[in-house]
Amino acid sequence: MSNPYTGAVASALRKSQLLLEGESGPVLRQAAVQEGAVMQLWRAYRAFLCELAFQLQLGCEPESASELKERAAARGTACAEAVELLELLGDSGSWLSQLQAAWLQLWKFSGGRNEGNGGNDNLIPLQNLSAAEIPALSEERLQVWRTALVELVRRQRAHMEEW
Repeated sequence: MSNPYTGAVASALRKSQLLLEGESGPVLRQAAVQEGAVMQLWRAYRAFLCELAFQLQLGCEPESASELKERAAARGTACAEAVELLELLGDSGSWLSQLQAAWLQLWKFSGGRNEGNGGNDNLIPLQNLSAAEIPALSEERLQVWRTALVELVRRQRAHMEEW
């Protein structure tokens, strides 16, 4: 049986590679390309979670490694791949936690506004000190993240085939 998510993983990884190999241009274009690469890398990661769930026959499309682990445990299956992903996400210095922080930063539209306060400006900015530091995006950093994700996918796929 063919895994329908494998193509999505490959597609997103290839698109991120094409974005990163593009010509350098004005600062705005470069920022857009880098953000596009983050999106494609995160899309590949999320599709890989779905690929793992499909391999484990969980019948779901998990949105996080913790959901994947919980769903597998609910079916009485251990998922070492999800455990590894959770360990990477728990390490604020890891490539995956940095990628996640960059991805989450792209979705912050509040611009310093406190939504829980009726939209008023937050006079004392809140800082989550346990969250991964959001690194400045660069071609080199994105290539490191892409290479690490490609290696993780290959290794975990090989491990899944052993079982």
